[in-house]
Amino acid sequence: MRHATRSRATFFFWLAVIVAIGYLGYRFYSQFKVRGEKAPIELSLNVLPGGALAGKEQIVPIAILGSGPAGLAAALYGARGGVHTVVFEGKQPGGQLMGTSWVENWPGMTKRMGPDLIKGAREQASEFGALFAQDTVVKVDFSTWPFVLETAAGLKIQALSVIVATGATPRRLSDEKQTIEGEDTYWGKGVSTCATCDAAFCKNADVVIVGGGDAAVEDALQLASYARTITLVVRGESMRASASMQERLGAYKNVTIAYRSKPVAIKGDGNHVTGVEIESGGERRLIPISYLFLAIGHTPNTAPFKGVLPMDERGHLTVVGHTQQTGVRGIFAAGDVADPHYKQAGVAAGDGIRAGLDALEFLREIGFNGLVAKQYESHFFTPEGGVNRKALMELKTAEDLDRAVASHKTVVLDFYTQYCPSCSQLLPVLELAAAQHEDIFFYKVDAAQAQAVVTRLGIESVPTVVVLKDGAVVGRMHESMSFKDFNDFLMSAQA
Repeated sequence: MRHATRSRATFFFWLAVIVAIGYLGYRFYSQFKVRGEKAPIELSLNVLPGGALAGKEQIVPIAILGSGPAGLAAALYGARGGVHTVVFEGKQPGGQLMGTSWVENWPGMTKRMGPDLIKGAREQASEFGALFAQDTVVKVDFSTWPFVLETAAGLKIQALSVIVATGATPRRLSDEKQTIEGEDTYWGKGVSTCATCDAAFCKNADVVIVGGGDAAVEDALQLASYARTITLVVRGESMRASASMQERLGAYKNVTIAYRSKPVAIKGDGNHVTGVEIESGGERRLIPISYLFLAIGHTPNTAPFKGVLPMDERGHLTVVGHTQQTGVRGIFAAGDVADPHYKQAGVAAGDGIRAGLDALEFLREIGFNGLVAKQYESHFFTPEGGVNRKALMELKTAEDLDRAVASHKTVVLDFYTQYCPSCSQLLPVLELAAAQHEDIFFYKVDAAQAQAVVTRLGIESVPTVVVLKDGAVVGRMHESMSFKDFNDFLMSAQA
């Protein structure tokens, strides 16, 4: 009897072991199952003395690419976890919220301006020690560890973990299937994707917005108090915008909607856009305009990761199960770059929190802790900070301009508006340049306020940087750029 009892006990013991192994195996599989992709690639990860970090410089334990809601949320959790965290802000610091007016669906908060929300999130992450680099990662090597990140400014970063939160870029009308006449010719000359940036130039102007979603309605709402007329060109028979957004739009009498229509050509006088030709029901008509804004969706910013990280058919990064892990262990993705469906700031922030927690867990798993950090902290990368930047003086009137060019051989003017995302990205670059070039005088000009200066120099969009030498314009550019690219532009303008 005792033998039978022991046999039963042994049977149930091994049965329990088999069940436990099966359960743990299932948990492991579900944790690392990728949507249609193989499990994450394993690399040799050794943080011990003499290991993979030996002799390395410019080390970043948590490198975050992008500074929208996803990137800032990840930065908050990474820095709050006590780990050296650096955010590479990218070409559009703050992401798409920088071009948004009122955000009404952020949990626990009454409506707030998008740029103000981003400012608060950035400040919160900074308070916990997150650092910010005004730079863009343009090339990666994820085949070895530490991961190598190359930036537009020429830096080579050794990253122990990476969170890709690069967001998405507004689409243009022209693509690989079609080219819209005039789009490239008049880009920055009345054709734009940023109504927030250029609203101040649309006073009493006739404007067309292409698109029928929330973004298009958002643009119309921002422009309605400036423009004389606004025409929304919508491809379908109805708008895709939410009912609440359409209700807000209905309050403006200067807004009309052209359904079942699409733009086929953009016309101009060589210097500025003058009209857009639209097709509806097989017939074409020309709408005279001064500005054309595109709000026709976004393309995920995944160019540096093609052939490196798994993506879906639309170019979004794919992630593992219920984590933000990509197809390479230690590389995480968050926000619109990995979200083909929701595309909401709140969802992006939630993804960023998960990515931050995933990165902290990954670092713990490979043995990175406070003692290891102390050993290598003298080799950590620290972005150039405020002491290396020089605040730009504000130039407000034509008289100010006259005094500036009379007093200085070379003057650089930075034209901006308050909520222009690209302007925000460009300003720190110019502040760094101002500190470096002591013989050149830099000024910033609010294009919405300094109308006399805007008219005199023919400013039609922001950001615009004008270089004056002996009072004559010798250089002009209309986009944000890296510190290195700006220096090259400045030297070329003065040559």
